[in-house]
Amino acid sequence: MIETKKRRLSLVLPVLPIVCTILVTVACAGAPVRANSAPAEDIRVELVEWARLAQSAHNYQPWRVVLDPVRSDRMKVFVESERLLPQTDPYARQTVISVGAFLAVIEARAARLGYQADIELLPDGDLDDEDLARLPAARITLLPSTEARSDFAAAADVDALTTATVKYRYRPAELDPAVVNRITSYASQGIHVNVVTDAGQVAWLNRVSIDAFTVEMQHKPTLTETHESTRWNGRARRQDPYGLAFTANFPLRTLWLTDAFMTVAPQKPEAFGRTGIRLFTRALEDITTYITLITDDNSRRTQIETGMVLQTIWMELHAADHVVLANSQALQEYSRMEPLYAEVHGRLAPGGGTVQMLLAVTRPRGGTHRFSPRFAAVDLITR
Repeated sequence: MIETKKRRLSLVLPVLPIVCTILVTVACAGAPVRANSAPAEDIRVELVEWARLAQSAHNYQPWRVVLDPVRSDRMKVFVESERLLPQTDPYARQTVISVGAFLAVIEARAARLGYQADIELLPDGDLDDEDLARLPAARITLLPSTEARSDFAAAADVDALTTATVKYRYRPAELDPAVVNRITSYASQGIHVNVVTDAGQVAWLNRVSIDAFTVEMQHKPTLTETHESTRWNGRARRQDPYGLAFTANFPLRTLWLTDAFMTVAPQKPEAFGRTGIRLFTRALEDITTYITLITDDNSRRTQIETGMVLQTIWMELHAADHVVLANSQALQEYSRMEPLYAEVHGRLAPGGGTVQMLLAVTRPRGGTHRFSPRFAAVDLITR
């Protein structure tokens, strides 16, 4: 009996350090990110504290804020050149849209705090495609006002903005007419917002989305980029608090186990791709509603404005207990995606224009989920 116990102990002891490491890693993964309840002394920092929770392509948070050293009411927002997606987003269209999402939260939160945010897009001229970080995407001047308002007020909705987006755990959407009216009200001259519920159109969008996701997961450059963008456990999420994570795919009660497995044996790219295709395909079984964002042109200014609309619609849907799956792979601009890109544009924008986003709308299943990793506000700011 004693020998048997010794033999069992000899098998357990070598793995104890690994188990302890896993438990520490998971335990320290952190709570869902939430904006601070106590406002920062500098109103600009307070606004960045909220805007850092905006949506972004691959959760790359590609924004950098420079505070004016002389004027405490002014700051500039730049594209962060260290966080681009050259394979998935070779022309940085999705990246620039992400900057627009950030700006929508800035404007909306400023209004709630009694400031009118005067946002001047591209104040020093159009972005330099060879060096996106060289010129500012926007210059923001904050004006105290008792009548401050924002066209994108929902973009900084407290409950919606600080709630994790549930992925791959869905039920069919149930949008009431009032929500649909609010969503379509964000259309403007040059930006068209459409809610799609026709069964045939939805089936086609689901098929195109699956085909495009499969291309992304089987095309080595984009698969590798996505795989390398994935943070496999709590330690990785703290070290590089951007990119993709499993946090919203699994409820908290099971996330620790997934983190443990991924710590010991993270998936190789090919297996990662196969798993992603399987989960994505299964998720679309319950998609019955889409929103399309289509613009008359594809200028950088229009991309930023699209991002502002996107963020606001996303938060409107969160507030209505729905979530968004931005399955816009068919709109990516690399050679392997060209046939699907052409198919989508031929059907949705036959007269010209650019399909900027395809958004599958659904209701999340139950469970508490962890927020995606986010940079702290101070890490996004240069003084």
